Amino acid sequence: MKFLDWVKDFFGVDQSTVYLNQQALATQEVQLAIEDFAICMAINLVASAISKCEFKTYLKGNEVKGDEYYLWNVEPNVNQNSSQFLQELVSKLLYYNECLVLDINGQLIIADDFYQNEYALVPNYFTDVSRGTMTFNRSFNMNEVLYFKLSNTDIKQLLSNLIKGYNNLLNMAIGKYKRSGGRKGIVRLNKAPSGDKDFQQKIDDLFNNKFKSYFEAENSVLHLPNGFEYDEQNGEGSKKSISEITDISNITKEAFERVAQALKIPPALLRGDIADIGKVTDNFLTFCIDPIVSMIGEETTRKRYGKQAFSQGSYLKVDTTCIKHIDIFSIAEAFDKLIASGGYSIDELRIKCGEAPLNTWWSKKHWMTKNYSDIQDLKGGDTSGKTNMAD
Repeated sequence: MKFLDWVKDFFGVDQSTVYLNQQALATQEVQLAIEDFAICMAINLVASAISKCEFKTYLKGNEVKGDEYYLWNVEPNVNQNSSQFLQELVSKLLYYNECLVLDINGQLIIADDFYQNEYALVPNYFTDVSRGTMTFNRSFNMNEVLYFKLSNTDIKQLLSNLIKGYNNLLNMAIGKYKRSGGRKGIVRLNKAPSGDKDFQQKIDDLFNNKFKSYFEAENSVLHLPNGFEYDEQNGEGSKKSISEITDISNITKEAFERVAQALKIPPALLRGDIADIGKVTDNFLTFCIDPIVSMIGEETTRKRYGKQAFSQGSYLKVDTTCIKHIDIFSIAEAFDKLIASGGYSIDELRIKCGEAPLNTWWSKKHWMTKNYSDIQDLKGGDTSGKTNMAD
């Protein structure tokens, strides 16, 4: 529909004055969708943190670094390293609320799509399993796969419904902001159209092309044909108010906080605030990261080790202490205390700090200073069975 026809339909044939708004000439409404932005930021934060964890493997109570350790910490499959694999696993788990991992010829493969057939008393099985362009022409029993399910509630769907409301509010605030600073004017037609095709073409060209270019240009001059008058309407309404900017900022902040709460992330951490970052990070690890890695460790242990092996001390454990950056100079005193109390060996603490172990007999031992003694020693009791003592 041409602009003149729209004017006729809306205002009537004899309408000779048209009120223009710069926003009305835009061919496409610009909206800012914060849903995917906020959710993807939150998921990437969690996934990146878990990808830094070390997956420790134990065999009969002793920590070992064999094939299973290499699989989780270095190369789960030929196309991904461990960081890429874990980021994809956690991202799909949080975004879709579930994730399926297959063991194909000793490689861990994350399924892109699958269908689960659920039962009450017998193991579930999965069909229509696919990865990329490949679809597996077989079903997988529950005991053959690693199946991770975050909860019984689809957080993504709940967030989508919630954030839609914030999107609408945000778009209203943006529209208000634009209108408060938009250029407005009045065009007067000194004569009504009377079937003159040339006159109609001039009107179409004026409203569809010239006025659009005039409003969009930083500096511009507009030539009006005979019979047209244009008055710019400049007033207080054209001044952008700080309140509109505050509205946009508050709505965006509110949406981010709702996403953070849903994923148990401290809102300050998702916003990038650095105040009390130590306490915020501890809260993030306790309530967001630990439950997820515990689920990964439990599912892996029960499927890839089994009950008998677990009872003998064989299992997989996810170490989240690797997430925090460690400055060895800032923890020198704590480093000394951990060694002096016999809590850790020198090599264990060097590994924690990202340093290579010394692999000597004394760096592998647990030492205890004379400040730490058995209570029986203070009474002159038996001192046999003491840990190595150091001055």
